Amino acid sequence: MSSMTFNVSSVTNAMKGKAILERNGLRAYVSRALDENGNNGCGYSITTDQGERAEPLLTAAGIRIRSKSAGTL
Repeated sequence: MSSMTFNVSSVTNAMKGKAILERNGLRAYVSRALDENGNNGCGYSITTDQGERAEPLLTAAGIRIRSKSAGTL
Protein backbone atom coordinates (compact mmCIF):
# COMPACT_ATOMS: atom_id res chain seq x y z
CA MET A 1 0.00 0.00 0.00
CA SER A 2 1.30 3.44 -0.91
CA SER A 3 1.83 5.92 1.91
CA MET A 4 2.92 9.49 2.49
CA THR A 5 5.13 10.62 5.36
CA PHE A 6 5.02 14.22 6.56
CA ASN A 7 7.88 15.47 8.73
CA VAL A 8 6.90 18.02 11.37
CA SER A 9 8.97 19.87 13.94
CA SER A 10 7.61 18.55 17.24
CA VAL A 11 5.82 15.68 18.91
CA THR A 12 3.02 18.13 19.78
CA ASN A 13 2.40 18.92 16.10
CA ALA A 14 2.65 15.24 15.20
CA MET A 15 0.04 14.23 17.78
CA LYS A 16 -2.23 17.15 16.83
CA GLY A 17 -1.92 16.20 13.15
CA LYS A 18 -2.68 12.54 13.87
CA ALA A 19 -5.83 13.52 15.78
CA ILE A 20 -7.00 15.82 12.96
CA LEU A 21 -6.48 13.13 10.34
CA GLU A 22 -8.27 10.49 12.41
CA ARG A 23 -11.22 12.83 13.02
CA ASN A 24 -11.49 13.07 9.24
CA GLY A 25 -11.50 9.30 8.74
CA LEU A 26 -7.82 8.79 7.81
CA ARG A 27 -5.50 6.31 9.52
CA ALA A 28 -2.31 7.97 10.75
CA TYR A 29 0.81 6.89 12.63
CA VAL A 30 3.37 8.99 14.52
CA SER A 31 7.06 8.12 14.74
CA ARG A 32 10.44 9.76 15.23
CA ALA A 33 11.73 11.22 11.98
CA LEU A 34 14.80 9.63 10.41
CA ASP A 35 17.61 11.66 8.89
CA GLU A 36 19.21 10.82 5.53
CA ASN A 37 21.49 8.23 7.21
CA GLY A 38 18.60 6.37 8.81
CA ASN A 39 19.29 7.74 12.30
CA ASN A 40 16.69 9.35 14.55
CA GLY A 41 16.40 13.01 13.65
CA CYS A 42 15.17 15.87 15.79
CA GLY A 43 11.60 15.92 14.42
CA TYR A 44 8.62 13.64 14.17
CA SER A 45 6.71 12.09 11.28
CA ILE A 46 3.06 11.50 10.51
CA THR A 47 2.47 8.63 8.08
CA THR A 48 -0.84 8.01 6.34
CA ASP A 49 -2.07 6.04 3.36
CA GLN A 50 -4.01 9.03 1.97
CA GLY A 51 -1.45 11.79 1.55
CA GLU A 52 -3.46 13.74 -1.04
CA ARG A 53 -6.30 14.17 1.45
CA ALA A 54 -4.04 14.59 4.49
CA GLU A 55 -1.82 17.47 3.36
CA PRO A 56 -4.58 20.10 3.02
CA LEU A 57 -6.06 19.06 6.38
CA LEU A 58 -2.70 19.45 8.12
CA THR A 59 -1.88 22.81 6.55
CA ALA A 60 -5.40 24.17 7.26
CA ALA A 61 -4.84 23.28 10.92
CA GLY A 62 -1.62 25.33 10.97
CA ILE A 63 0.75 22.38 11.09
CA ARG A 64 3.91 23.26 9.18
CA ILE A 65 5.16 20.36 7.08
CA ARG A 66 8.95 20.45 6.98
CA SER A 67 9.22 17.81 4.25
CA LYS A 68 7.29 14.91 2.81
CA SER A 69 8.11 11.63 1.11
CA ALA A 70 6.24 8.78 -0.49
CA GLY A 71 6.78 5.19 0.54
CA THR A 72 5.03 1.98 1.47
CA LEU A 73 2.93 1.38 4.53
